[in-house]
Amino acid sequence: MVKRDGRIVGFNEEKIRAAIRKAMLSTEAGEDQELLCRIADRITYNGKEQMGVEEIQDLVELELMGSERKDVAKKYIAYRDQRSIARRSKTHNMFLEIIETKSNDITRENANMNADTPAGMMMKFASETTKPFVDDYLLSPDVREAVKNNLLHIHDKDYYPTKSLTCVQHPMDKILKNGLVAGHGASRPAKRIETASIMGCISMETAQNEMHGGQAIPAFDFYLAPYVRKSYIEEIKKVE
Repeated sequence: MVKRDGRIVGFNEEKIRAAIRKAMLSTEAGEDQELLCRIADRITYNGKEQMGVEEIQDLVELELMGSERKDVAKKYIAYRDQRSIARRSKTHNMFLEIIETKSNDITRENANMNADTPAGMMMKFASETTKPFVDDYLLSPDVREAVKNNLLHIHDKDYYPTKSLTCVQHPMDKILKNGLVAGHGASRPAKRIETASIMGCISMETAQNEMHGGQAIPAFDFYLAPYVRKSYIEEIKKVE
């Protein structure tokens, strides 16, 4: 059987029986053991070799609707709808908290993102819906278990699918010395303070398009100092 998160597990007929039994017990006529076993056995032996959860539940619905117990079919369908709503309720509650801009772990998780603004709110919507996707489809069972048990922590899990870098410091001295290639353009090594300053800005802008999180030039004044001297010497020569 293929679970909703993509994992393949062994087929469990007893879960089918339990779900039908629960629907039967919620009706006035109560449980019909013969019908219950007949439906479970029919799905077990006539179903495909590999079926998803929803596919199995669809078959149960069809069997119940084709039986004399239409009342059980209605209860089973209603129960499926309730479970579907319950699975979405966590995301629903998160969205409400973001919309109402409550100060909590969700809205204050990222110090660089203000969830009180429209743009920040939209980013939080995307962030909170991406994390369950990562858990369900991108992490292996071993890693998922390690994260659940706090043995591993995935920093900025919402950006995990993008495969981007996060939080970098620029080696601005190398960029100024060797030049910079950014997108479709390139810059030669800097010779004056004006060019060096502009290259620093272009470097940060280019990197931000390829990553997320914070970035910095750790010793900006130190890296620019030689170009202050070069510009100073040029200006002195002009005056002379």
